[in-house]
Amino acid sequence: MVPQLSRTLAPRFQAVLASAWISKRAAAKYVQEYVSQIREQSKATARETIAFAPPIQVQVLDVNDSSMYEALDAINGGEDSLFHAKIKQNLVFGVSDGVGGWNESGIDPSVFSRSLTAYSAVAAERSFLLHDSDEADPKDIMRRAFAAMRRDGIPAYGSATELVASLSLASGKLRTAQLGDSTYVVLDTKQKARFVAAEQQHRFNMPYQLTIPPTGDQPAKPANTEESAQFFRPRPLEEGSEEAQQARREIDSDDFSDLSAVGFDTPVDARETEHTLSHNELVVAATDGVFDNVRVDEVEKLAERFMQAIAKIQQMNELPAKAQGSKDTATSDLFGGLAYSVAAQAVANYIQADLRSPFAERAKLAGYSFTGGKPDDVTVMLAWIKESKPTAEQKLAGMHAKL
Repeated sequence: MVPQLSRTLAPRFQAVLASAWISKRAAAKYVQEYVSQIREQSKATARETIAFAPPIQVQVLDVNDSSMYEALDAINGGEDSLFHAKIKQNLVFGVSDGVGGWNESGIDPSVFSRSLTAYSAVAAERSFLLHDSDEADPKDIMRRAFAAMRRDGIPAYGSATELVASLSLASGKLRTAQLGDSTYVVLDTKQKARFVAAEQQHRFNMPYQLTIPPTGDQPAKPANTEESAQFFRPRPLEEGSEEAQQARREIDSDDFSDLSAVGFDTPVDARETEHTLSHNELVVAATDGVFDNVRVDEVEKLAERFMQAIAKIQQMNELPAKAQGSKDTATSDLFGGLAYSVAAQAVANYIQADLRSPFAERAKLAGYSFTGGKPDDVTVMLAWIKESKPTAEQKLAGMHAKL
């Protein structure tokens, strides 16, 4: 007899996701303290090197069938936020950058960007996929997240850019929906950029953005009481209930015509792109705080250094189970170190007044005189795709195919 196989086989790929972020305020505080330390040391007889190590927060996750996974819907990244979620055999992740100009109107743009990523995480998890190998649609996730924010009537006013990416672990296909100047780069197996996403701008320094204009009422405080973590999450709905079905109908019927009629951007305007990734390729997604200050070749050099170090660890001979755990930890630490280094490079660059930054170069092309980096919140996400080791079930399926 031929054994019966499960209809759901493990995905062909797995991923490692590393995120790093620091707010402009936290970076400024650190830089001030760092400069004071340098000045004090200059007075001392014996001088020691003081490492530039801003307090960047880092998260590293293995995304595969055998490891625990917990979604993240928002961060305390100043006006930046990020999210990641998993739906069947898809890893969905993205970044958002609140538009700082709303501060002048007394509106905190971080509430909008964090709420947008929180709604995006839930929209990703609620995606309707018939088969485990079906691909999640990032533009549809952006659409449903923004429509749900409008439907719920939450007092999260302002604007934000957003980049949503969906990586199919079944096929290796990366799909993206980009609205604004939060962009991404795809690095090949030699850590060279094979695709660099262009910013989506109406004109210089005016990116496409999602907007919920204030109604004139006094904004209510979000449910979160801690000021540094204020944002709104979607209300939980019982799956299959009439309320949930009604919510889905209202969300799906929102065509944003009221916004587009007065010139606002909507998810319909998001640029869609697809890439087929292979083993050991990387995706670097970030807000403009990174790519306004860090050149692509700088990202390539950092990635090459860290990925070469990871490769040396992985090339070690077979190790006992205990040592193998240490090897996995070292690999995870190094990949988190790459995310940290990209974010730290952005901070180190934007404090240099004479730097010829990417932002300064774009300003010059637009007819503006600007030198140096552009201080901003910094958020970066790195996705590393790897081929999964065949499971016993997959080996059995391969044997069956040969019979």
